Amino acid sequence: MRKILLMVFVGLFLAFSSNAIASEVCDGMKDRAVRGVTNLVTGIVEWPFQIKKGYTNGVSFIENEAGSKTVGTILGFFRGIGHAGGRMSSGAVELFGFWAVSPDDNDGVGVPLDAEYAWEEGEQYSIFKPNLTEGVKPWFRKLGRGLGNGFLGILEVPGQIKKGADDGNVAKGVGKGVWYWFSREVYGMGDIMSSFVPNPEDNMGAVHFEEEWPWEALTAE
Repeated sequence: MRKILLMVFVGLFLAFSSNAIASEVCDGMKDRAVRGVTNLVTGIVEWPFQIKKGYTNGVSFIENEAGSKTVGTILGFFRGIGHAGGRMSSGAVELFGFWAVSPDDNDGVGVPLDAEYAWEEGEQYSIFKPNLTEGVKPWFRKLGRGLGNGFLGILEVPGQIKKGADDGNVAKGVGKGVWYWFSREVYGMGDIMSSFVPNPEDNMGAVHFEEEWPWEALTAE
């Protein structure tokens, strides 16, 4: 583990030697770690809050108020388990992967959490809107992104070296390649293990992957 962390931070240093950029990157790491701690610690709050939301909102397909609230409460119980798991797992990735490069965002990838923090009302995502087929697609996009990053992330190394050579700075390409590779492993494994639980809509941090998939750096002009 020490050797891995050393390689990552050497790669980070080589990739961003400018003081201004390094400061921005460090601020992004700090913000990600803070949100990671917050979600990891408070994720369990989703459980009672989702039960409360279920009771308050009921379900639209039952007209009887008592029945609607009862079914809503039961669904909220299970929804709370999923949201607690999703918030805590994303928090763990952000806390322990605070140093990592991240995907640009999670738009259409994974079901979104109701709100940024567990205690906020937010807006509930429904897998039945516009229909079940479209509603569940984000689950499988998340799994696909996880598999691509987790098993093929190493392709960032030759890809970034190629880009570095094209810019006349091979050392920077080596540094970015190592950093991006390990970052894709972190987010890839995180996506695989949490494919079917909710996640934040955005990814905090100052640095995001330059390409959507790890192999695209090899063909970038």
